[in-house]
Amino acid sequence: MRHLTLLASLLLAFPAFAASVLDDLSADQLSSLNSGTMVVRSVDVPGGPWPRLIVYTKVAAPVSAVEGVFRDYAGASSYIPNLVSADVLAHPSPDIYDVKYTSKMPLVGQTSNTVRNTYSYDGSALVVSWNLLESGMADVSTGELRVEPDGTGSIIRYTNYVKPKSSLAVIAKSAALSEVKKTVAAIKAESERRANKP
Repeated sequence: MRHLTLLASLLLAFPAFAASVLDDLSADQLSSLNSGTMVVRSVDVPGGPWPRLIVYTKVAAPVSAVEGVFRDYAGASSYIPNLVSADVLAHPSPDIYDVKYTSKMPLVGQTSNTVRNTYSYDGSALVVSWNLLESGMADVSTGELRVEPDGTGSIIRYTNYVKPKSSLAVIAKSAALSEVKKTVAAIKAESERRANKP
């Protein structure tokens, strides 16, 4: 009985470790990430003309700084390439925003998409998920930003999937996938800039 009591105490003192975004990566990918290189995984989606993109990057800024950048919709166009505006149409709760993003895309021109961003917390990690509400460009757009602490900085895993309307599937694919990587790089750079601002 004493042994069972001791075992129970140990289990309470040392809970199971939560899964990390790093668990998704191979040894080579981890090496690239640790060297400061952005890691991009492309996952085919059955029936989808575009893949799901998963982007990983280390950020020299805490989770709170990344969250502050992501919630700053008014300032988003100042640091995200090709973003014209990010207008909050509704804010039904502290952690839910309905946002209309207007962007300029090569070959397509100016486009607008309205999504619902939902913020939550998984232990010390920030999770932002989004779903499409309205778009003239896409039938489906879903994704997630997960930011986990990493020493004094953090690690971003940015997942995005878009199912475009059929007429755009070929002509805009390369540009759209490139925009995802540019957006992650911009979030990283702005988080670091703000975290290190005097």
